[in-house]
Amino acid sequence: MQRISIWLWAALGGAILQFVALGSNFYVIHSKKGNTTHDAWLGIPHTSDLILASAVITVLAIVLCARGRSPLRGRTLGLLVALAGGLAIAQLVYRMAVPPFGCLTYTACGTTAKSDVTLLAGIWIALVGCGLGTLGGLGHAFSRAARRTEASALVAAQQAGMTPWLGVSALGLAVAFVAPFTGFKVYRVAGFMGAKESSTWGGWLSLPHTSSLVLACTLIAGLLVLAAARRRAPLTPAALGSAVAVLAFIVAARELYRIFQPPFNTAGGGTNVPVGTVDILPAFWVGFAGAAAALLAAIVQVVLYYRESAAAGERELAPVGPGSVQSGMAG
Repeated sequence: MQRISIWLWAALGGAILQFVALGSNFYVIHSKKGNTTHDAWLGIPHTSDLILASAVITVLAIVLCARGRSPLRGRTLGLLVALAGGLAIAQLVYRMAVPPFGCLTYTACGTTAKSDVTLLAGIWIALVGCGLGTLGGLGHAFSRAARRTEASALVAAQQAGMTPWLGVSALGLAVAFVAPFTGFKVYRVAGFMGAKESSTWGGWLSLPHTSSLVLACTLIAGLLVLAAARRRAPLTPAALGSAVAVLAFIVAARELYRIFQPPFNTAGGGTNVPVGTVDILPAFWVGFAGAAAALLAAIVQVVLYYRESAAAGERELAPVGPGSVQSGMAG
């Protein structure tokens, strides 16, 4: 436990507060129809994802430090915890100053006056938790415990380096994120909030949790492939392919679900006005195709290197026959 400074314990306390906050209400929306409460998951989805990420990174950092298995030096690990908490704080402060008035999902739903929104305890608990995480991470980064903590990265004994299949998987997942969730539009919605003309929507705004999930899977897969290219992969080639395949499957399944189940059954907000037809634009199909290609390439990686590993194991276990012994004695 000497690797865990008091600063990391403070960050752990912040992570606990972050988890508590995510189960609490953040806002009261006052309207003529009455008061309604909303938590972070509906009201500010990207913010809730950042709070969760900050808490999970903090807990993982403490577990890895306690076991002496941190893949990063103590200072770098502390700075990572602080960065995650700082990003969550920035988003929280923004959403405290600019709450999601009136319509909690789509900005096109309109707004109400600031006086109609009250901040509840949950959002303040989240702010304190993220603050403790940031302060604890920074404090640990410059602590004596961090200076004593060297990186202990797990590197698999068997390394294949960069393979074409891993390259295709990484590229496919990059396409799966970039096409639907950056500057391209993925939905065309008719009759949104009673509008006579169709409106187009990008995936980052209309699918906040999906976009965060796809981004996380893409980054993790990219880091694994980068480690493999440097021959520092933490998994054997077959296991690495399996991990990337799981990530690609999560991305493909989630995108396919949102292709057939768009978030536009009603216009949302306080009116829930039914919308017209919802068309899927090409960018979403391109993103799904990228995820599907990543999945297939990762499966090929698994099959090829599993066979190679099995064949190598059979050669090692093959019995030595009398002829081999005689040949050895004759030599």
